[in-house]
Order: sequence, then C-alpha cells, then structure tokens
Amino acid sequence: MQKRIGFAGLGLMGSRMARQFLDKGWPLTVWNRTPERCAPLREAGAAVAATPRELAESCDVVIACVADPNAVGRIIFADDGIRPAARPGFRYVEASTISPGLARRVAEALRARGADMLEAPMTGSKLGAEKGTLLFMTGGTLTVHEELMPVLMAMGTRAIHCGEVGDASVVKLIGNTVISFMLEGLCEGLAVAGRAGIAPQTLIDVIQASGYASPYYAFKGAAIARGDWNTHFSIDLMHKDQGLMLDEAAAHRVPMPGLAAIREVFQAARARGWGGEDIAAVYKAVDKAAGG
Repeated sequence: MQKRIGFAGLGLMGSRMARQFLDKGWPLTVWNRTPERCAPLREAGAAVAATPRELAESCDVVIACVADPNAVGRIIFADDGIRPAARPGFRYVEASTISPGLARRVAEALRARGADMLEAPMTGSKLGAEKGTLLFMTGGTLTVHEELMPVLMAMGTRAIHCGEVGDASVVKLIGNTVISFMLEGLCEGLAVAGRAGIAPQTLIDVIQASGYASPYYAFKGAAIARGDWNTHFSIDLMHKDQGLMLDEAAAHRVPMPGLAAIREVFQAARARGWGGEDIAAVYKAVDKAAGG
C-alpha cells in the first residue's frame, strides 16, 4: 500500500518535486507558507493542509524542501509544526540544504516521539525536479533509507546513503562548494576571453574537449553567453549554502580561503540586486569588477 505523502514547501524545487507524486499516482497533501502556491497542485488533485501539524497528522511521510534553516525550524518546532504530530511509524524527509547540526536536532526531536527522519538534500536543479531525475544524498539509518527508497525514487533516479543524520548535509555543502569554484573559474575565464576577443563558444568547446570537461560548463557557459539569468538555483541560496559550509569548516578547524573569497563575489552580485537570479548571473559581478 502506498504511503500517504505530505509535501511542505512549494517553491522552485518543491512544486516540481511534489508534482511527481501526483503524476505517479501517490496520495498527496501539500502545505506552503504562502497558501496561494498550493493552488496548481490542488487543481491537479492534491489536498491542502492548513498547517505543518495538520500535514503530518494526515500523512505517513512528510517531505520538506524550503529555503533556509529558519524555514525548517518553523515547520518542525512551531506549536502548529510537525513535532507535536510525530508518532511511531511517522517519517520525515528533509530535502532542504541546512546545517548538519540542525539536521541532528530535528532527528533528535522526532525520534523522541517514536518517529524517524531521513535527511535527503539533492542536486539536479529545477530541470531534474521537473523530470524526476534528482540525485539524493541521504543521512540516517540504513533501514530508514531503504524503507523510503520508493518515495525518493518517485522524485529522482538515485539516492546515495552518506551515513548518519548530518553526514548528508556535509556532503551536499561540499558539493555546492565544488560548484562555486567551477562557476567562479568559468566566469573569470569568460570575462578574460571576452576582452581578448575570443568567442565564448570557443572557450566552451576547448573546455569540453579537455580532461576537465563537465556538462555543467556547457550548461552555465551557454546561459552566460546569451545573458540568460532564468533561475535554476539562485545566487541568494548559493550564498546561504556557502555560509553554512564556512561555518561547518570552521567547526572542524579547516581553512577555506578560496570559498570565502568566492562568497564575496556572490555578495557583490546580491548587493547589485541580482540575488534572485540564477547563479550564472554572478558573471555580471565579475564583469562589473573588470569595468564592464
């Protein structure tokens, strides 16, 4: 028997992830801080809960995908949040990118009531969410990971168990750190190429024929070349994740001077009002710094 699915957070990613359950015939109830965002899924057949607590009370599994740690805290710890509704057999899937410490606090609160949690941050951006091809990194017991695999595979094509709760958040933050370096290198290279009279596509062609080729360079390079800042993953959210990574690194006494410098470039983009645009738009901050 299929589990009753609840989904909290219907933003750029969550709305597309939640839709996968309806398309694949799962019972779905949704909640969003701004109720108007529930309308498209309600029209497609989802029920709508008034609060996260009501969502948890009516569902076997609740998945959350929200913007930041404060939003997770509201969903879990508020009087009308999920914690009061947690019970034996209830499962919570945290798909947001948060700190490892917060993930562990949420797991402790739910386990105290007989429930359990799987953290499952993902990668694949909005196109992966729309196509159901996300990659999940999971943290929690292997038993809960295996139990929830059918749920995860309704939204993605692979889930890698990274360890206990907290471990998946660390892996996700490291992944976004690697992306930060890739994007910064690409933006700086394209800025120099432009001023040297080299066509952007020429640079991309060479990169893609080299040992450091990646689909990411072709995807973001093409967007930069045509000035397409349509949001797949925003500058604001990456800036938030960079801060979480620096905090985690500091807790382990690991210096990250490169990421700290890159975060300032993202902050410069935010200062110019581009925070809601796709991370490719950080190119504009590099270009402006070069006199563009």
